[in-house]
Amino acid sequence: MKKVLIPTKLDTVAAEILKAHGGYNVVQDAKTPLDEQVKSHPDAYALIVRSEKVPAAVIDALPQLKVIVRAGAGFDTIDTKHARKKGVDVMNTPGANANGVAEEVIAMMLADARHIVQADITTRAGGWEKKNYMGREITGKTVGIVGLGNIGRLVAKRLKGFECRVLGYDPLINSDRLRDLGIESATLEEIFSQCDYVTLHIPGGESTRGLVGPKLIGLMKKGATIINCARFGIVDEEALRAVKAEKGLRYLNDVYPKDEAGPKSMTDIADLMLPHLGANTQEANFVAAQRAAQELIDLDEKADMSCIVNRDIPEGLERAYCELAFNLASLVRQISGTQTPIKMIETSFYGDLAPFGKWLTVSILS
Repeated sequence: MKKVLIPTKLDTVAAEILKAHGGYNVVQDAKTPLDEQVKSHPDAYALIVRSEKVPAAVIDALPQLKVIVRAGAGFDTIDTKHARKKGVDVMNTPGANANGVAEEVIAMMLADARHIVQADITTRAGGWEKKNYMGREITGKTVGIVGLGNIGRLVAKRLKGFECRVLGYDPLINSDRLRDLGIESATLEEIFSQCDYVTLHIPGGESTRGLVGPKLIGLMKKGATIINCARFGIVDEEALRAVKAEKGLRYLNDVYPKDEAGPKSMTDIADLMLPHLGANTQEANFVAAQRAAQELIDLDEKADMSCIVNRDIPEGLERAYCELAFNLASLVRQISGTQTPIKMIETSFYGDLAPFGKWLTVSILS
């Protein structure tokens, strides 16, 4: 049987599904450090992780490893490039945690607007500081959502009950689709200059590092709020620090360079800090675990590769063609305008490239 190592506090439904299948020997241990588990189980065929880091050293220590499943959406804690070199597929479970994160955004907005955390602390200590906690209502406010994937769309849906005006930015979704969702299409500049709240739901990495920098922060209204439940690094902390007091901006944060105890760089500018709780709900944990197990079974039995995030170049396709597809798409994007929403993409592949249309489309979309 194939050994599956689950070195994390994941809902037991994943282990139950895999054991019931009959083809997997599952070892789930949330207490022992991953490095020690790797030494004890060098014959592991698959890893199912949450936010644990899976660097090259861990991958190298598991010579029979073929699959890493991230029970969640983000996979920047996994060395996907090294995994690819070693022939290891990395998968994720997109959307499994979306509602948990969306609800957290609303919870942070309400908690900050009504001083819930501070008021609880002082009242519990015997104080009565009602006059210090004049709050705000979020009903009727203008909210900007940057990134309209599963999480962003759910945030918009949850905000409907508060009768908010919702602006959205996502270059991959056309304005007609956004209108159907009750969202007004807007540029980044329009969102940051008009909104009372701006919530971020875009990937991390070099392409978005410092995206919310001096220019966009400088456009914000006095008293506006930034909510970052996406990835650390998207917000330029120095740029925010420079104008936060002057403009009375609020910053609500749930993301860090590492998920661990210790000093945090944004302590002096964050008005509310949470320890990466977005996906930390019983429901999200269950759904992510369930999907992780089923994806592994479907990969093995049906060769379903739809959730693989690092198989960018299949055998038989030269990297140069992927680079060409990316460069052509970039050129077309520049010609059409980077702020213009994309309504439709049509592609045609001929000859030897015909079988690789799916893979080349990934390069185009990226």
